[in-house]
Amino acid sequence: MTLIARFLARAGGSSPVLVFQMAALAMLVSEHSMLEISYASATKHLQEGETLNLNCAIKHQQDQSSQMEAHWYKKAKKQNETGFGKEMESLQLSQNSDPKAKVTSFLHLKIQNVSQSDSGSYQCRAKIKNTVLTAVGHFIRLNVTERTERDPEQNKARRVDSELEKMWAVAMISWITVYVKGLIP
Repeated sequence: MTLIARFLARAGGSSPVLVFQMAALAMLVSEHSMLEISYASATKHLQEGETLNLNCAIKHQQDQSSQMEAHWYKKAKKQNETGFGKEMESLQLSQNSDPKAKVTSFLHLKIQNVSQSDSGSYQCRAKIKNTVLTAVGHFIRLNVTERTERDPEQNKARRVDSELEKMWAVAMISWITVYVKGLIP
């Protein structure tokens, strides 16, 4: 959809002159600058102790690389709070010799050994310093549940017990079959 069509769709009952001016301004800005964020929409389900990996692609012009700030944010738990929580990420900037080239940089968030307190909504944001260029991605929901597998040794013991029960059941069925056929007096 073109920029003018997007502005017309959003404008609703606004003045056509105002809509045209806003669209022209947006086209002027976008002709010389760009900043877009994209990543898969998802709800992630992890168990405690697993690792969360989120990746955000940020499209921008090469000459904006040194001025770009990008972060993953965790939305505050209480609705009346406006702050965001911890940030743990690494930004990999793309390089191109043409300063006007459109490039894609990647922001990676990795949280090892997640806990239930890591559950929440995460969002990627980017901005170019000293400009009005800002891009905000959608929220990704993370649900961290209690680990179902407790102690690996305990699970191993359960598997051994289960195998012994199966072997015992096979032995009993074999004995009953032999007894019923009259092979054992």
